[in-house]
Amino acid sequence: MFPYCSSCKAKKNLCGLGYCPIIKNLKTKVIQIKKVTGQEDTDTPPGIFVGNHGYPDVLAGPTALFDPEAFDYGKERFGMPIEDVIALNSNIYRTASKVNIRRPDDKFKEYILESASSTRSFEISFQADRFSMHGPDSGDFFDTPVGSTAFVSNLRVTGNPKIPRLVDYVHEDRYLKSSEALFKLYREGFQPEYLQNILAGGLIGLENQRRMVPTRWSITATDDILFKQMKDEILHFPWISEIEQFNMEYVGNSFQVVLLPGPFTFEMLEQWNRGSLWGGGSVSVDYENTEGRKTYASNITGAYYAARLSVARYLKYIGRQASIIVVRTIGSEYHSPLGVWVIRSSVQEAMKRRSFKYGSIDQFIREAELGISNAKTLSWTLNNFRKQTRLVDFQ
Repeated sequence: MFPYCSSCKAKKNLCGLGYCPIIKNLKTKVIQIKKVTGQEDTDTPPGIFVGNHGYPDVLAGPTALFDPEAFDYGKERFGMPIEDVIALNSNIYRTASKVNIRRPDDKFKEYILESASSTRSFEISFQADRFSMHGPDSGDFFDTPVGSTAFVSNLRVTGNPKIPRLVDYVHEDRYLKSSEALFKLYREGFQPEYLQNILAGGLIGLENQRRMVPTRWSITATDDILFKQMKDEILHFPWISEIEQFNMEYVGNSFQVVLLPGPFTFEMLEQWNRGSLWGGGSVSVDYENTEGRKTYASNITGAYYAARLSVARYLKYIGRQASIIVVRTIGSEYHSPLGVWVIRSSVQEAMKRRSFKYGSIDQFIREAELGISNAKTLSWTLNNFRKQTRLVDFQ
C-alpha cells in the first residue's frame, strides 16, 4: 500500500502503475455466480453503466443480473450490513457495447432509455461475445462497485419496463434544460441514485445538447446540479440561531455534521484510518465559501458533493441557512467500496437525529468531539468563524 492511496482513491494514478492494486486485489475476492457466455436471457436491475475510457467512444450498456431470483430491486440498501451490500452488488454485472456518446444509434438509445428510466426490473437478451471477471481496475469500481463486464452484441429488450409518466414527459420536452429537468424530477420524489442514470443516458436536456455522460461523471454532476438549485433558495433563508452537531455511524463510516450560524459555506474533512479500504493517510480537506466552488473538489472527490447535497436538503427543509462542516472518518469495517450513496444516505440520516447544541463557539471548541483529532485546527470554516466579527456580536 502506498502512502498516497487515500488521496488517489484509484483515480489519479499517483503510484504510476496504471491500475489500482487495491481494487484489483479486492475484486478477486468478490463472489462471482457464473461466467456469462453465449446467448443470455436475464433481467436488468434496472440501470446503466457508461464508461469514460476512450471518450467519446466508450463502452456502455444496461446492467444485468447473474441471478434475477436473488435480487430485490425495491430493497433499501442503507442500513444493511456491509456483507449484505457486497452480496447484492456481486449479483450485478455490466453489459458493454462500443458506442459514441454523441451519436448512438436509434436502437441503442431505445435500450438505454428503457434501462435508465424503468422503476422495475425487466428482461433483456443478448449475445455475450466475451466476459471479463473483473473489468478495469480504476475508480469506476469505487463509484459503482460492479465487478464484471460482458461484452455483448444483439442486445434486445424482451420484457416490459415501467417508465413513470413524468420521466417520459421531461424526456419528450426538447426545450427543457437538463438541470431544470433533474430538479423537476427530484421535487417529485425521484432520488439521486435514479436520476444519475437519467443523466448518464442522455435522456434529458435541450435537443441539440443531449449526449450520454460517463457514469462516474453523472453521479457527481447529479449531486452538484441538485445542490445548486437548492442553494439559490437557501441563500435567502435566515441563519440558524445556535451551533448544532449531528452524528452518524454506518459500516465503518463516522460522520459529524456541524452547523454554525452564518451565511452558507461548506467544508468537508476526511481521513481514512489504518485498516480501511485506502489505509491510513493524512486528512483531506475541501471547502467553498458563499460564492461556491470554481474547481472540482479533487481532495475528497465525489463524497464531497454527496454530503453537500444531503445537508442542503436539510437546510431547505427547515428553511434556514448555515455554515457547514462535515467530518468523515473511515475505519477498518469499511474494507470494500460501496459507492458514494453511503455518504449521501448517512449524512441524510444524521440530519434526522437529535442534535447536540452549543451556546457559544468557545463551548463548541472546548467540548465538541470530532472524529479527526486536529479537525478544529485544520478547519477553514472554524478559523474564519472565530476571527470574523458579525452584527450579532454587538447585540
